[in-house]
Amino acid sequence: MDDYISGWQDWTQAFEDWHDVTISELHGLISGVLSVCDAPSEQEWQLLLTELSFTELEPKALEIVTEEGEDMVAVLTDDADSYQFMPLLPDDDHPLYERLMALKNWANGFLTGFGVTDSALRPEENSLFNDLAKIGALRIDAYDEALQGTDNAEGEVEYMELLEFVRMIPVSVSQGRVRKSVAKLPLIAGFAMNRPVGKAKRLMRSIWILLSSYGMMNSIGKQKKIPMMILLPIWL
Repeated sequence: MDDYISGWQDWTQAFEDWHDVTISELHGLISGVLSVCDAPSEQEWQLLLTELSFTELEPKALEIVTEEGEDMVAVLTDDADSYQFMPLLPDDDHPLYERLMALKNWANGFLTGFGVTDSALRPEENSLFNDLAKIGALRIDAYDEALQGTDNAEGEVEYMELLEFVRMIPVSVSQGRVRKSVAKLPLIAGFAMNRPVGKAKRLMRSIWILLSSYGMMNSIGKQKKIPMMILLPIWL
C-alpha cells in the first residue's frame, strides 16, 4: 500500500520530533489497546501514554492517534470490514529491512497495548501471542545485503506471510470481547485495592503498578523485549 494511502507519510510528519518509539510500534500499541477497548478521547490517549511514560504528544500527533483509534474500532467491530485491518507499515518501495523492522516493532507494540488492557488471553489465543512474540524477537541483520533492496523474491514472500499473520491478530482478538473503557483501565483508574485477592495475586498486582509507575513500557521501545506487565494481567 502507498505511504500516502496507508497514512505512513502523515504519521511520519506528525511524529517527526517525537522519538519515544517508532510510529509502527506506537500503532501496534494502539491496536493492542483497541482490540479490547472503545476508542478513547484525545485526553484519554494523552493520559494513557503519559502513564506509560511517553512524552506528551503534540496536537497534530494526538489528533492523528485519536482519529486512527476511531477508525480502527469501527473496522474491528464490523464483521464485514474487520478483515481490511492493516498495521501501519512502510510501503513496498522501502527496503525489505525497513519493512521487517517496522513489522517487528508493530508486533512488540501490540503485545504492550494488549497487556495494558488488563485482559486475559483466551485459550485459542495463546499460540497466536506466542508466535507474535517470536516476530517481535526477530533478529534482523541491518548489514544483510539481501534485505537492503526490494528485489528479494523469497524474502518478499516470507514478509507477506508474516504480514498476513500479524494483521489478522487484532481481528481475531477483538471478536467476541466485551469492550472496555480506557478511562477505567487499572493503569489509569487504579486497582480496586479492596477487591478480595490472595496474597500471591496481591503481590503481582503491586508489581504491575510498580512497573507501570517506573515507565517500563518506555524502555521496551529501545530494548525490544516483551515486558512483564503483558503477562501479569493474565495471572491476576
